[in-house]
Amino acid sequence: MKSSPVLSFLRKTVPFFICFIIILLSQIPNARFIFDTLIFIPIFYFAIFRPTILNVCAVFGLGLFADLINQTPLGILPFTFVLLFFIARFNRLFLKDLSFKTLWIFFGFCSTLLLLIQLFLFTLSEGTTVHTKFFFQQLTVLILIYPVGIHFFARLNDWIGDTE
Repeated sequence: MKSSPVLSFLRKTVPFFICFIIILLSQIPNARFIFDTLIFIPIFYFAIFRPTILNVCAVFGLGLFADLINQTPLGILPFTFVLLFFIARFNRLFLKDLSFKTLWIFFGFCSTLLLLIQLFLFTLSEGTTVHTKFFFQQLTVLILIYPVGIHFFARLNDWIGDTE
């Protein structure tokens, strides 16, 4: 059965718009530390399981938009988003066959590395040290929310179907 063009368009753009909404939700003042790094989950997931739907240009554009909306130094978030995308994409064949727990550990390692890089780059750009308490809060929440996010994106991936 052939799907309609509208449904086909939605299937190809839903991951991008989910990332876009996560960036917009990062503007909620009391929940900012949750949503700032939550975008790592869809970028990581779709780089492994659907790399053609959320490509590197879209990830870079999302990073630029996040920099502009969060008023961070231009280039830090696109760099970390694209780096996460390439880490996941180049290890794609290896990561697809891993168990959930191993994939979770790998995601935790990548998230720690990327947040440390962000912390270092923010420290360089500001000229002062950034509080590490915020770093550990973001990392803890990100790693704990990962299973929920992966479950959601796995269901979304089932809905998208084999359109590639």
